[in-house]
Amino acid sequence: MATASHSSIPFRLVAVSFGLAVLYHAAALAIPAFAKVAYPATYPPLRHVAFIIVNSLAAFLFLKRPRWFIWPYLALTAQVLQGHGVRLWQTWVDAHQINWLDAIVVPGVLLGLVLLLRERKDKRNTGSSG
Repeated sequence: MATASHSSIPFRLVAVSFGLAVLYHAAALAIPAFAKVAYPATYPPLRHVAFIIVNSLAAFLFLKRPRWFIWPYLALTAQVLQGHGVRLWQTWVDAHQINWLDAIVVPGVLLGLVLLLRERKDKRNTGSSG
């Protein structure tokens, strides 16, 4: 596990970002007017519940960073690229607009992946197991 050092600050920021995502999905569940503005009418409430759970786990795991976390996070990154990434691209191509939520989420999730990959490589190079 990681120690509290300067190197853990970026991981903490990513964890906080996932915490904000939890609040965003919780607000969409609790405030129908917000959900109407933030999501299409076809977005199922159960999906908000699922992402509250997933984002809560991601926030916690970014603080603990067990060695195996890279694999489920890689799957989450693929899901985010398929959803937010595709929508970001389609909005840009079709309407020449930027969906700011997607424009923040995509690089944020990719940053998390880069941090995890870099940490894994650094641990491998120093012979540290984690």
